[in-house]
Amino acid sequence: MYTGHRGDYDLLCEECAGLDDPRSQLATVCVGCTGQADERSVSRISGQPEVRRHDRPLTGILHEEPVLVEPANDRCLVASGDGWLVYTGLQVVRLGGPSYEVTLPEDEEEDDSFGTPGPTLHASSDGRFVAVVWDYGRYGAVVDLTDGRVTLQLDRQDYCNFATPFPFAFLSDGTVVAATDWNRLDRFDTATGELLTPRDTEQREGEEQALDYFHGRLTVSPTGAWLLDDGWAWHPVGVPVIVALAAWREGETYAAEQGRELTYRDAWSQPVAWVSDRVVALQGIGLAEQPVVEGVQLYDAPSGDRLGEVFGLKGQMWGVDGRLAVAAEGGLEFWDPAEDARVGVLPGYRPTAYNPQTRTFAALDDGVLRTYRLTEPGAVAL
Repeated sequence: MYTGHRGDYDLLCEECAGLDDPRSQLATVCVGCTGQADERSVSRISGQPEVRRHDRPLTGILHEEPVLVEPANDRCLVASGDGWLVYTGLQVVRLGGPSYEVTLPEDEEEDDSFGTPGPTLHASSDGRFVAVVWDYGRYGAVVDLTDGRVTLQLDRQDYCNFATPFPFAFLSDGTVVAATDWNRLDRFDTATGELLTPRDTEQREGEEQALDYFHGRLTVSPTGAWLLDDGWAWHPVGVPVIVALAAWREGETYAAEQGRELTYRDAWSQPVAWVSDRVVALQGIGLAEQPVVEGVQLYDAPSGDRLGEVFGLKGQMWGVDGRLAVAAEGGLEFWDPAEDARVGVLPGYRPTAYNPQTRTFAALDDGVLRTYRLTEPGAVAL
């Protein structure tokens, strides 16, 4: 039982939570002690942590233009090269360019999905390939936009696929990572569909490669060295895992089965963003069977060490210039982990996509593409 490291914020164990005035019997301790405390005993939160706001003027440019397509949902607008791609539910459309028909096999509808089922669009950074996958479903397809050819049909089978978005990611080396079963990831050559990771992953008791883990949303670090897999394991509990992609490419056969577990929590497939090539931010502060506080936990990918947290942010997010850009309920916010604070906000603007090549955010709704381009590194005037 201890008070939070700042603000009017207490984490209470079951015994303290039943007291009329628990704070009078709590001791304030340092950050180091809280990190060593048995947080699994926390049963509720008293008060709120301090949320710091050091907002400064933004330096970006807003722009609006009409377009003639509508995305199937807010997961179907993505950056491609220096432009944008949209999936309508039937076609992938390059804004200002051609369109390509892409459909997926029929899948059984699940009434108990852990998220919103539907298509999600992914694109390679060079603009050549796209993938349409069905989140909380079974199928997907990779398409070469140079000729509209499907290079790879994806199928992660039907066991508990309703529990996670479709695990998929493009890599900068011309390959893709995708789930081919509930507990298996594979790498493929994007242009040919060739399987690059043949191996035996049958479940056999006592064997190291056996994996009792359901893969979740995949997020790749900026240089492609690391992969954050935000999946889960029974009973269920969220278990974000770091996979060493560099080792996998260099021949470590079971790298995907030997990822480093970062923490255990009640939720999974939450917003994730890479602050740098080795620091990743996971949204939601709290462990399994523990109340969740809004904010992010920061982890070092190579070691798995928890580096700290930032309180107060919630929403889809992207790593930009060492900061976190968040599509929050009230608008686009910028948070600086170094300051442990929000440092800028654009009220009323909620993007669904970000293009790191052009440093531009985008939202497409009711036939209008609204973009916000950052004009200076750091996103805010310092």
